[in-house]
Amino acid sequence: MYKNSVAAIVGLLLVLPAAGWTQAVKQAAPAPVDPTTFAAARYDQGQKLERSGDWTGAMQAYTEAAENGHGPAQKRLGDIYNNGQGDVKRDYDTSLRWYKRAQEQGEQIPQPFTYPGVRQR
Repeated sequence: MYKNSVAAIVGLLLVLPAAGWTQAVKQAAPAPVDPTTFAAARYDQGQKLERSGDWTGAMQAYTEAAENGHGPAQKRLGDIYNNGQGDVKRDYDTSLRWYKRAQEQGEQIPQPFTYPGVRQR
């Protein structure tokens, strides 16, 4: 029985074309993902997660999008850290860093305002 099994396997190897195996492997490999497309998709996911109240998921999605150069995600992170929204504590330094990166991408960033009689540092 062992000899028949070996013969069957060898026969299959001879019959199956080698190019077919190589082509099947090439087709199975995922196509490279465009960072811009990925970032836009993650930003959209972040908005949906934020609307559903999943701040942890939303922050992860926004951060991934922002780190891939997505201006609206960078601006959104600036807003979140500026206002201390969801589970995120207010952090002006982090907010300013995200706003600066968003501005470099061409996003319109709100200008700081002052009240009369209040000194700016």
